[in-house]
Amino acid sequence: MLIPASEAACCTAVSLESVNSFCHCLPFDAQERRIRVAAASRDQRLPNLLTDRPGLYAGTAVFLSRDHYLRMAELVEAVAKSTESKSYQAAIKARNPGIDLTCQRESRSVLMGFDFHISSEGPRLIEINTNAGAAFLAKQFADAGSGCLPVGKIRPDFDEARLDDLLVSMFIREWKSVRPGKPLRTLAIVDDDPENQYLYPDMLLAAELLNSRGIRSIITDPSALDYRDGKLLHGDETIDMVYNRLTDFRLEADSNRMLRRAYDHDAAVISPSPRHHALYADKRNLVLLGGDDDESGAVSAAVRAMIPQTQVVAMMDPAAAWKARKTMFFKPSGGYGSRAAYRGDKLTRQVWQTILEGDYVAQTFVPPAYRSLVVDGEPVRLKFDIRLYAYAGKPLFPVARMYSGQTTNFRTPGGGLAPVILV
Repeated sequence: MLIPASEAACCTAVSLESVNSFCHCLPFDAQERRIRVAAASRDQRLPNLLTDRPGLYAGTAVFLSRDHYLRMAELVEAVAKSTESKSYQAAIKARNPGIDLTCQRESRSVLMGFDFHISSEGPRLIEINTNAGAAFLAKQFADAGSGCLPVGKIRPDFDEARLDDLLVSMFIREWKSVRPGKPLRTLAIVDDDPENQYLYPDMLLAAELLNSRGIRSIITDPSALDYRDGKLLHGDETIDMVYNRLTDFRLEADSNRMLRRAYDHDAAVISPSPRHHALYADKRNLVLLGGDDDESGAVSAAVRAMIPQTQVVAMMDPAAAWKARKTMFFKPSGGYGSRAAYRGDKLTRQVWQTILEGDYVAQTFVPPAYRSLVVDGEPVRLKFDIRLYAYAGKPLFPVARMYSGQTTNFRTPGGGLAPVILV
């Protein structure tokens, strides 16, 4: 439970934007959070792993309007419906002829992440991710409360025990959507060199939770997997399902060939899969979702207002795009983790040429909001975004990510994962 500082009374006297930006209430010690997470786990590696990641947990919480949260949830549901439409899927197939959209077509992609900036006009969708990490590190604090919550407000139930149930049932639902009537026995959490991934503790907690519910779960590099006799194997053990954390979204790398073969031959349920990335997370999809009413997969006008205008750079006039670059943010269509993404007002001619030659989208730039806190005795203001975890068109819970610099990271003193307080 978060305890508000004495100045928290200001939260009822000024706008929510001002509270986030200037109020130092709700200090939350990151070390205490690491201790709590480690203490709740039986894994003896966690204390050291979390200590080695000092930027993982932020030093405060972020306030979010309950109405804004409900609008974000509305967008999640609208996107799920649009991506299921025949016209939308036809457009994706035409754009990605090499991806079989019928492979495990009933699956929905576990733990999707919808990332928002909070503008003065409300939430704005920045991107959709199919490999959204950190949920198992953030769920412990999703139900953080404060004296700033208005009396009588009904808020979603983010109790950790309930979230544990939701997360486990998500994997089971995903499994049953492809393998109805069959038990889920073994699951592999797969990433490149997982023990050296920054979010390895997140994978450990995921495996621990699933193991505690009777689903044998291991963490492995894809190179340790084999496909033979119609089965995906880890050693001599058959893997029923893969929780895919790889950023090779199409499974094209040589190291992922066994996993790709198993997927192509429906030997294991893979989630997220190449199909999921094509339908949901390719940055070009925002062009379709945010399109006019007569365009394939476009959401309603009310929901569309939450999607900043997004254009494929190759379809833009280069001279006009360069002139308008300061109002845009440029991202590779298959990018992740803000890699090779650029703010238009910081572009050089050399980088601009790289963008023109690459497969980029241009999105109207929506600046992130700020949260104020005290770090080492000094007041600082950090940027933040809101990630809403979701499955099958329904939200699971939100988390804020606080940072400095151009994009989110886990390297900022005082920054990292922050609970979201709905008010």
